[in-house]
Amino acid sequence: MPYLTNSEIDLHIERTGQGQPVLLLAGMASDSASWHPVVQGLAKHGDIIRMDNRCTGRTKPMPVETSRQLLVNDVIELLDTLKIDKVSLVGHSMGALTAWAVAAQAPERINALVAASAPLTVDPTRIDLFNTLARLRTEDNEADWFRLLFQFLFSPRFFADQSQVDDAVNTSMHYPFKQDATSFQQQCLSLPSYLEPIALPDTLPFKALALTGANDRMFSPADLQNSYANFPAVSLHVINDAAHSVHWENPDAFLKIVSEFLFTTN
Repeated sequence: MPYLTNSEIDLHIERTGQGQPVLLLAGMASDSASWHPVVQGLAKHGDIIRMDNRCTGRTKPMPVETSRQLLVNDVIELLDTLKIDKVSLVGHSMGALTAWAVAAQAPERINALVAASAPLTVDPTRIDLFNTLARLRTEDNEADWFRLLFQFLFSPRFFADQSQVDDAVNTSMHYPFKQDATSFQQQCLSLPSYLEPIALPDTLPFKALALTGANDRMFSPADLQNSYANFPAVSLHVINDAAHSVHWENPDAFLKIVSEFLFTTN
């Protein structure tokens, strides 16, 4: 059952574990299931909350209007509904961009922030990429469309085993809450809302970590270094043997870095 119902959506969430609240924010074309490789490891330490963004998973209706600001509003309303005063945010890709926007609007609600595989704001190159992907997707070519999408998510070693690629395509095609093409297009239409710079203070009032895969083709380690150059308090970790979907390709390294950052008292 959804935990948040307002005039626009029924927001579906999953909740695992107890303790310090941590909200996981998924990226484009992904939902709460995208955190599967790391959720149980994180739940050993805290109350792990995963939400299906607008236009994904079991959040209804689908498609529905979405934007950076609407997702920020959803996050804050969810925290209010769950009576969580302060939360740690862990976002991947678009989810990380959303996490930074939440932190800019309501910094007093943030304990810590982990931005995986994303800079502070998006750029027109990536918007054009996703708009092209949206135009290419049809019901007749979904298998090949997923193969193309994987080129931007995974390292070369993923493609060395063709059976692994075939299994991933098959799993994506038969996922019961698979995002449809129209909902993906709606998400793509929201991407220009991520172009506008966010108003972060020079000194962040919470601890923050950025991480990325060494083989990330979507946002390279150099992209993240440039984006966070004005925020020296944001530590950057580069994980080997991983690309954009860093928590899928190297979940052990992801868990170690994120768990130590969130749950270890300095």
